[in-house]
Amino acid sequence: MKLIKVSLVCLLLVASSCGDETTTDPTEIVEGTDEKSTESLDARAKREIMASLAIPVNEKFSMRIYKEYINADTIEDAIITINRMEYAMDEAIKNNRQAKAAEMGFTGNYNYLFYYDGALDRISNPVFAPSSPGRELDIEFKSIIAPTRKDVIVGYRIRNSGWKSYFSVFNDHDLMMVFQWKSFDYAGEDHPEAFVHAYEENPNQVPMDIAIYASEIDSYTKNIGDVYTYLPSITKKKELRFKFFLDPVVKKYRLYPEFAKNLPKKI
Repeated sequence: MKLIKVSLVCLLLVASSCGDETTTDPTEIVEGTDEKSTESLDARAKREIMASLAIPVNEKFSMRIYKEYINADTIEDAIITINRMEYAMDEAIKNNRQAKAAEMGFTGNYNYLFYYDGALDRISNPVFAPSSPGRELDIEFKSIIAPTRKDVIVGYRIRNSGWKSYFSVFNDHDLMMVFQWKSFDYAGEDHPEAFVHAYEENPNQVPMDIAIYASEIDSYTKNIGDVYTYLPSITKKKELRFKFFLDPVVKKYRLYPEFAKNLPKKI
């Protein structure tokens, strides 16, 4: 997959997914949560998300809940992820395109995330990441834009490439995507690509810069097995290729002009 042109607003935010207690996979709850509130949010999330996305009760899907203090208040929030692999396969069969869909990793609207704002006691509209549903969304939390809150780093796959999208909360309650970039590409092929995402202080503003270093996959072999369970170990070994700063006006990360020369040339 060729390196995608920097437009930093790359993903469309759209909709979809969730299921029934007897057909869903167990919900994963991040450590340190209160059992009573966890059960309440679990049941409520299933009910609201199923209604919002019109998911039939007999569909098998997975839902996971990751709790964290995401905005600057003192009330716990959560990220809820939905994966609809079974639905992706059923859609391919119904449209008589199983082989092509499998070749493309079933890439489509089958992985979603929702933001639960604890202060408002509200679950957001679905956020859709175009990705391969063979792997569920990976969720990390890190303070990048401000030390008083946590940003959400969403990892996902598109065929044999790995990507990260970054979300942050603005106006206290609005979760917005601010950046995305790949972490590796061409896994299982002769010449894979790898990138380290580093977070570096900016002397002119509180939000940290995001630096992208070219690298290599440690002890790489083409025999990676299942591409969706494959987790490459990547160590920063090469040069700084790109560096981005947060533009507070548009609330997106922008490329420093001096790194524009490293962008792929237009054909």
